Amino acid sequence: MNGWKHCLLSKRKFGGEAIDYVEVHKFIDSSKYFCYHVKHRVLLHNLFGVELCTEIFGDFLTNSDGKIIPVRDIAVEHCKEDLSNNVPTLWDWFKDNDDVLSSKIELPKIEDADINTFVNKPFLRSGLKSTMIITCSDFGVYLIEKKFGIQKAIEFCNSFQSLPPIKSYLEMFRLTKKWQYTPNKNEINWLNEINKNEPETTIASNPK
Repeated sequence: MNGWKHCLLSKRKFGGEAIDYVEVHKFIDSSKYFCYHVKHRVLLHNLFGVELCTEIFGDFLTNSDGKIIPVRDIAVEHCKEDLSNNVPTLWDWFKDNDDVLSSKIELPKIEDADINTFVNKPFLRSGLKSTMIITCSDFGVYLIEKKFGIQKAIEFCNSFQSLPPIKSYLEMFRLTKKWQYTPNKNEINWLNEINKNEPETTIASNPK
């Protein structure tokens, strides 16, 4: 499901205009810029991703109707729409892949306390070393730039001997549950109906 479709669903659920929700949905799907495959969902379509949304965009946004909407709720609905009504934890995603990925991770030497805390956060949330592919990779550099700014991102990037691409990790990742690649059928049906009635909002179908 593409980002605009998520925005249309948010308009239906929370009011306002679809454009009100673009930035939140764009962030959750930003992993597509690093791996254009359904596996990109591993990285932010989870409660850790929901947590990051609130850290980056704040706890609330005000939509075009003047209504205050929890950013957490928007992000949770995005997960449910893409993952057959599931809102997984990092452990739910990674528990069947920890054996494959844990030994592959390069842990950089980090002096900055804030960056060090952030980089270790996936492990602290899950207890699984494999989850640190999210932060110990080129995708982690992107997340640090979003949260802390460009200078911190450059410093973090330079802490690696060779910066691992997240795509190489995701190529090893095994999808083991149907919800991991199955969007919510009720939401898809609703989108198909509004596309019939409002063809100007139609966007080319995208399973990712």
